[in-house]
Amino acid sequence: MTFSESLRLLYEKDFGMIRRATIDDTPRLLPLLSELGYPATLEDLNRRFLKFSSNSGFGVAVCEMNEEITGFVAWTKTDHLISDATRFFIVGIVVSANHRNMGIGKKLMKFVEDIAKQHSPAIIDLTSGLRRAQDGTHEFYKRIGYENEGHMAKLYLRKEL
Repeated sequence: MTFSESLRLLYEKDFGMIRRATIDDTPRLLPLLSELGYPATLEDLNRRFLKFSSNSGFGVAVCEMNEEITGFVAWTKTDHLISDATRFFIVGIVVSANHRNMGIGKKLMKFVEDIAKQHSPAIIDLTSGLRRAQDGTHEFYKRIGYENEGHMAKLYLRKEL
């Protein structure tokens, strides 16, 4: 049994299945992207998905319950120049409004953490917009061990070109 197969079986036990996404999943990802605040057309998402997933170490996982995709997480993996750690960056995570507070977000994050552990030492970074604070997203991240305090606190800066 491969590592991916054993991960899939581990996550199937509780509430459905967490698995790697495929291009066939993109129509069912569209409503989740809209909930996250990034609506897209199927054509655009298909193009982006194929480009994104062709990068080594990049991935998308979905939670599927009764043939419905209830959440997804997407990440990138890069090596650091300034340390030995492999950096995983969560580029998107969302659980459908009808399925929140069921542990799905936690399981999706654990899925990525289990992959990251295979590249130890590893760090997982993410950003979460201020607009997400009111729906409890920031508290969710803190509850599962993510922090932005002390000497490792971050300031997110952005420049669009």
